[in-house]
Amino acid sequence: MSVTLPPSLQRPVQPRVEVTPSNQKPQAAAQQAELPQAKVVTSVETAPTAVQTEQATDAFAAQEAIQMLQGWASRFASGAGSAPESDALRVGQAGAPQEPAPEIGDWEEDASVVQQTKDKNCGAAVAVMLGNEKGTGKAQGASDTEKMDALDSRFTDGDGTTPIELSNMLANQGVKVTESSSKLDKNALDSALSRDGKAAVLVDSAKVDPKAKGGEKGQAHWVTVEGKDDQGRYKVKDPGTGKSVKMDADKLSDAVDTSLREHKTGGMVIVEGANGASEADIVGESNAKVATLANEEGGGSRAMANFGRESS
Repeated sequence: MSVTLPPSLQRPVQPRVEVTPSNQKPQAAAQQAELPQAKVVTSVETAPTAVQTEQATDAFAAQEAIQMLQGWASRFASGAGSAPESDALRVGQAGAPQEPAPEIGDWEEDASVVQQTKDKNCGAAVAVMLGNEKGTGKAQGASDTEKMDALDSRFTDGDGTTPIELSNMLANQGVKVTESSSKLDKNALDSALSRDGKAAVLVDSAKVDPKAKGGEKGQAHWVTVEGKDDQGRYKVKDPGTGKSVKMDADKLSDAVDTSLREHKTGGMVIVEGANGASEADIVGESNAKVATLANEEGGGSRAMANFGRESS
């Protein structure tokens, strides 16, 4: 806090004078320091008067005035006569210390990211994204939202998407599963990306959110991995935010492991285009590839494998 003294209190500081301590009376000390007797205060029996304050010429008097003004400012700022609380002690206050966010790149705008339209249809959004990139999605006449609604209605109970259900959705979009793993298999993922393959990855949602607080628990959540940058970080497309983030292998692996540990489901599914194969043929091959994954929900759900269920 800065305080501007009134002109009446602004005085030049007297040069420091070395005085040998003794049992001298104040008058004798003043003579040694060559100070006028009028400037010597021998005792203070009452509060300083306005005249005495005006006559104060040393730095100590100025400091006392500063402290007094600071005390007044604190009392009026608090609104209740007490000193204001430190910002570090206020809970939930804007600018108050927060737990650090995961060390991942910030969100990036990406027009190719399909944003989910419901709390638990991230699987359908991922299937549409991968269908647009590798399958027949772009050749279909429906909008991305219409395709998501149709996939969610046909293959799930509306409460999330299991790996088997995602496999069924992908088959509908002309995409087949080539392999899967309950962990982030970096070698398999890098190999797939090098040949223009893609991946659907089941993670803890808080682990892919740059704004999440440390220790915050998310839910099982499908995202896609569709490439790497020149620093070796994976480009993760998140249907929950409609944006993408950059993550290194360790952070992405932790996101998968956390989902498996906290939500009993997690892993990755490598995909590529089915090259015109029929949906029924793709399903048989793809479902066998994901059979080893925990058949639990992605998107905070518990959905059963219901391939072929008609739209309602």
